[in-house]
Amino acid sequence: MQVRLIFSKALLMVGFLATPIIAHAQDGQQDLPQNTVVTVNGMAITYDDISMAENELMGLVGQLPERQRFETLVSFMVERLLAANAARAAGLENSAEVEKQISFLKQKALQDVYVGQLLMERVNETSVTAYYQENIVDGPKQEEVRARHILVDSREEAEAVIAAVKNGGDFIELAKKRSKGPSGAGGGDLGYFDRDAMVAPFSEAAFKLKKGKISAPVKTQFGWHVIKLEDRRTKPTPALDDVRDQIYQILISEARRGIYEEMRQGADVQFVQIPTSSE
Repeated sequence: MQVRLIFSKALLMVGFLATPIIAHAQDGQQDLPQNTVVTVNGMAITYDDISMAENELMGLVGQLPERQRFETLVSFMVERLLAANAARAAGLENSAEVEKQISFLKQKALQDVYVGQLLMERVNETSVTAYYQENIVDGPKQEEVRARHILVDSREEAEAVIAAVKNGGDFIELAKKRSKGPSGAGGGDLGYFDRDAMVAPFSEAAFKLKKGKISAPVKTQFGWHVIKLEDRRTKPTPALDDVRDQIYQILISEARRGIYEEMRQGADVQFVQIPTSSE
């Protein structure tokens, strides 16, 4: 068996976005596709094949480092090609089971290509920019606060902290000395946060405070808190570059749902056999 890596650093930087192809080399390396990664017994596996494998296995390889992911996908495609050739040699290429799976996968391929093309038509930089302007720049403004807190184990300890502050104690120094939370070393500073960022009892107490004031003891699942409000502001508008990917995902999800709703409107879908529930 001949397995030959022929990729370059430049090709490694190319995104995996092309159409899949497994090609036969007829007369040597000069006839291989230009984006060939590996040859197995003279057959080429291309970057396009690696892209399709990545899509298929993303749940398994998505968290791997880039180089390890690439090597895993190459190994997967080598083994797939070897197994496919062995199946042909065993006379399985035209078997009923293979034909059944080919038919199923062809439906999937048609679905993926067709819906993918529609999504590219409907979701683009223009639609992303329009969504950003309408929903983020011109959308409802969200309030956020900046607060400090001191986290202790009991209400009595929290009340002692409050008494110490009222007697002139410095909240930051008290947080450093008494807070058991990870923010204690930083004087209890939690930075700016919106209402949904903290557990409900904490958020409710923090957002009711006036700037510079401290709360009564607040109980959460973490313990007892004394909260000091440092500032209140309208949440800054993020730059488009910071939210572009999230907007794309929102628009793609909405567009995909719309595409299938449109197709279902003209379809005659009838259930013929429905399995009974085991419950």
